[in-house]
Amino acid sequence: MIVRLILLVALLNSLQARSANDAPGWNLYRSYARHVCRMQTEMKQQIFFRASSEEKVVALTFDDGPLGRTPSLLRLLKKHNTPATFFLLAPQITKAKALQYDDPLFEVGLHSYHHLDYRKLSPQRVRRELDRALKIFHRHGLHPRFFRPPYGMVSRVLLRELKKRNLHTILWSIDSQDWNHYRGKRLIHNIVRSLAPGSVILLHDQSTSLNDISTLINAIEEAKYRIAPLSTLLSKGNMLPCP
Repeated sequence: MIVRLILLVALLNSLQARSANDAPGWNLYRSYARHVCRMQTEMKQQIFFRASSEEKVVALTFDDGPLGRTPSLLRLLKKHNTPATFFLLAPQITKAKALQYDDPLFEVGLHSYHHLDYRKLSPQRVRRELDRALKIFHRHGLHPRFFRPPYGMVSRVLLRELKKRNLHTILWSIDSQDWNHYRGKRLIHNIVRSLAPGSVILLHDQSTSLNDISTLINAIEEAKYRIAPLSTLLSKGNMLPCP
């Protein structure tokens, strides 16, 4: 009986993950897919996943910076005249590093103070993490409008506190899986095969090589898509996974 129950739970989890990726334009890692599919609709409606648009426009987003490779990444994006949004970890920001993003191509969002799963934090700790991070951002002249929770994990408490601070919660519709050691052709194929109008693509500063980023930009353009700032996509409305 116990074995049957375990198998049933595993099957249900697999079906949830698959259902999140059934519609065109969704490419979510399994644990993330299960997380968002279990989330109540009222919570999902407070989160931006993907633009509701017929225009072939997508956004590139990078997590976990600023890091050692970030300056080279920014130079590459400038060379390609490609906009991107960077979700930064507050302790890694200095005045000089903050100035790196002072370009019309780039937008900056908050990725937290510590890289923690907010579902496991007390309300007091959630508030402390957000306010401590925002204090550092503001000290260095950064005024983020976006927040991306580490691991893509949210809670009611987090969403409530973000709303109080006028921060838009941003997740994604395409996971590059660069964090999962996807490289080269495997990385590019994993992204391009799922492109759809309004896609938000998850990448990381340090995980993806500059050559892969350059190849990805060219592949997106060859697929007749335009890379736009995240704020442009936000203005087009939101599309939810597994509603």
